Amino acid sequence: MRESRNPFRLRAAENIETDLSFLRLFGPGMLDILEEIDLWRQPLIIRSAAGGGKTTLLRLLTPGVLLTLHENRGLDETKEVFHRLQDLGVVEESGPLLLGVLLPCTRNYSVLDDLSIDAPRRDRLFFALLSARITLTALHASLELRKLSYPRDLTRISVRADILPPMLVGTEQLVRGDIVHQWATDLESAVVEAIDSFEPWDGSLPSSLEPLTTLGLLKPGSLLIDNKPVASSSMLMLDNLQFLTLNQRNSLYRVLAELRSSVAVWLAERLEALLPEELLGSGTQKERDYRILRIEEFWRAKRQRFEKMSQNIADRRAAASIDVEVGTLTPLLEASLDSTDWTNRYEKALNTIEARVRQEIASQSRFEEWLAVKDLSSGQIRERTISWRTLEILVHRERRKTQREFDFVLAADDFEEKTDSQVRSAAELFIAYEFGFPYYFGPSKLVSLASCNMEQFLWTAGDVFEEIASAALVRKPLRLQAERQDAILRQASESLWHEIPRLTHQSQTLRFLDSVARYCRSMTFLPTAPYDPGVTGIAILMEDRDRLMDSQHLGKRPDHAQLARVISDSIANNLVESYLDYKCKGRRWMVLYLNRLLCPKHWLPLQYGGFKEKSLDELYRWLSDGFKMKGTLF
Repeated sequence: MRESRNPFRLRAAENIETDLSFLRLFGPGMLDILEEIDLWRQPLIIRSAAGGGKTTLLRLLTPGVLLTLHENRGLDETKEVFHRLQDLGVVEESGPLLLGVLLPCTRNYSVLDDLSIDAPRRDRLFFALLSARITLTALHASLELRKLSYPRDLTRISVRADILPPMLVGTEQLVRGDIVHQWATDLESAVVEAIDSFEPWDGSLPSSLEPLTTLGLLKPGSLLIDNKPVASSSMLMLDNLQFLTLNQRNSLYRVLAELRSSVAVWLAERLEALLPEELLGSGTQKERDYRILRIEEFWRAKRQRFEKMSQNIADRRAAASIDVEVGTLTPLLEASLDSTDWTNRYEKALNTIEARVRQEIASQSRFEEWLAVKDLSSGQIRERTISWRTLEILVHRERRKTQREFDFVLAADDFEEKTDSQVRSAAELFIAYEFGFPYYFGPSKLVSLASCNMEQFLWTAGDVFEEIASAALVRKPLRLQAERQDAILRQASESLWHEIPRLTHQSQTLRFLDSVARYCRSMTFLPTAPYDPGVTGIAILMEDRDRLMDSQHLGKRPDHAQLARVISDSIANNLVESYLDYKCKGRRWMVLYLNRLLCPKHWLPLQYGGFKEKSLDELYRWLSDGFKMKGTLF
């Protein structure tokens, strides 16, 4: 089944039209998230930057997708998802066990806070509208799960009377679904009429009910079809909470905490909905009344799993293309520079570096044994070039040492001891920068550039695959060379930099991130590579982080308040990755790494670990005036 010329462009879950197409493109690795949480115990708040995978996860649990999954459980593309959901108690061989009710919070809710009425009445309208739509969506989902027609088969639904408003309940213990549907429709219409009316709302609604009491519809045994429970378990999923106002979000959290309902409730929202103090605070929390899961932070703790999942999704999408007859993406991407095509260029680089090193240490006997180490004269030419550039870095380090009583000869063992993967990675980056070799290429780097955000991965992978699809149309070789991959990913980096003002609505954020990147570059390319393989972030003391969350401090320091907004906006839009309580030099730090896709523009490595500590005042100077780089690289 072929989906489109470039299936990587189908990034949003809601843009994938059929449920079977959705399942074919769904990466089973995404279910790692579900295996680490209790699906049913407390309300779960799922947060991420745009494109983190929230809606994809919710859509998977809706009736149409679960039915399609069950019907196609024997297909190679779907069998793993089926078995993993079976282990979670969501489906079984006889069919779906879960009634998933998915309601986007995108229509009309926020405008309620613009009405000229007091806060309690605005809350009443908000929860009335939410309750009406939960009811309508639950009725529709119930019929879909049983493969019945909506609204024709509403009369086959019956609802337990004790969870409904008194006006709907007569002498019977059950109320027909069409009656409940009409009540919810009238309630929704009354709220919409209050929104649209030019007259002040008089406070009247078709019925009175406590906030979110319609959650009772989803309790086991409350919804019946032909007098049998619709499903053995139910879940309410509210998506796109960032479209609610702050007051509405707070009221919703408060009511859910007070209700302590036995119904599973998931709430999904983008990080942009959070206040600065929430963004600067702990990302993944366990609270008494609810749990919080940040998707990107989940994957950052499990990077190998994210890489495996991303490559699986890439292979699924490549296989779905109508123009490229392949089953996997990985073989189409050149992943090394060891081929004979690069021999001449590496020979020139090697000769240049070797001559430079020999001139640097001429007449200095203490480096004689280093010049004789095996790595400099044996192996593939690319490896020898890296070894010579590593030697150059280590020579710079030795010559920069300030305390040396005697000029002892440096043993070959010293060279081996000082040479590790980090300094060799720095040497590889230095070579690529100096001689114009491609650096950002290969499946692994493609995943690293995603910064644990699935939409960002699909965006960059889509740019790469577009080149492959174009080659297929004109019958050119499909394998994409490293140099071309590097050019495409650098352009993707430039595009993200151009997007920053639109994403954050603040030009100062661009200046701040540009300052961080240029500072990191100046530290990365120091001749001694002291922070090998390079610097890709900054850190502030946790005490300074606390100041950025303290309203009293920010009231006295507007410069710090401005800095807090810029940093929190950067976190919300996944432009920086934050890590709390990092221990270094006997202190605790909040580390802010640049989004990996921001790195190629400034020739920064993609590894983590290299950062420099900064004060709030210095960061504010960057925010105001930018970072001024002194001198040139090398």
